[in-house]
Amino acid sequence: MNVISNHAHALYGYGALKFKDYLNLFRNAVEAKFEGYLSLNVHLPFEIQHPQIYPGFDQGLRFINLGEKLKRLFKIKLYWENAPAQNNKIWTLRHGQTDWVKVPGNIELCLDTGHLILGARTIGEARARIEKVLTERGQQIKHLHLHENDLAHDTHEQIGKVIDKKLLAKLTKNRTYIFEKGVPQENW
Repeated sequence: MNVISNHAHALYGYGALKFKDYLNLFRNAVEAKFEGYLSLNVHLPFEIQHPQIYPGFDQGLRFINLGEKLKRLFKIKLYWENAPAQNNKIWTLRHGQTDWVKVPGNIELCLDTGHLILGARTIGEARARIEKVLTERGQQIKHLHLHENDLAHDTHEQIGKVIDKKLLAKLTKNRTYIFEKGVPQENW
């Protein structure tokens, strides 16, 4: 698992769910409990994010339900991250953005800002996406992965072009977060 500032990121197969993804989820939940991580972040299954491409929506729900049971059993903070399918090595969107309509409304989320802005045509559109998700899912969002990119490739750049001080304050109010690339300069 990757751990940043004591927030763990679960292993995930980056494709249709397989048996090993269930095993990894269990192992990662156990590790999060016994290592005392502040949270465990798990990618939403592609079957949930891209139900028109990946058959098995019910299997995606079962995976989420397992994660939620492990969360209660081990008394850990587990958050589900928007992580749309990307083309390996060039890190562009493979099937478009996360279909938020199918994301369950009763789970706690990690909003990954870099993933969310992928595919936006302009910085204004990227900001509008963040604002829209905050409006529609703000109560569910408990944790953030803060980073930006060139809107086409998931390059994990420091924030500052899309996320200004005002938006950063709105995003981080009453939420935990990590910077996945650098920390903004004090005078930005």
